Amino acid sequence: MQIALFIKDGLEQIVLTPETDTEKAILGKMHDGTREMSIHHGSFYECRGGYVRESKNDESTIIALRTMEKKP
Repeated sequence: MQIALFIKDGLEQIVLTPETDTEKAILGKMHDGTREMSIHHGSFYECRGGYVRESKNDESTIIALRTMEKKP
């Protein structure tokens, strides 16, 4: 995965560019309408928020995708 930060004229972006089929599949889930996306700050270990964080570094940003429940 290539990760780039782009900052220009007040625009701030994080760009994720997949390099493998697995990375393409994961990023595809961000756009296919089947997942809810949330952004968290912390490190990686399983927590009550329903995502995994790591305990070594508390400066990570985590984008979590969770399958949405089908509404009746």
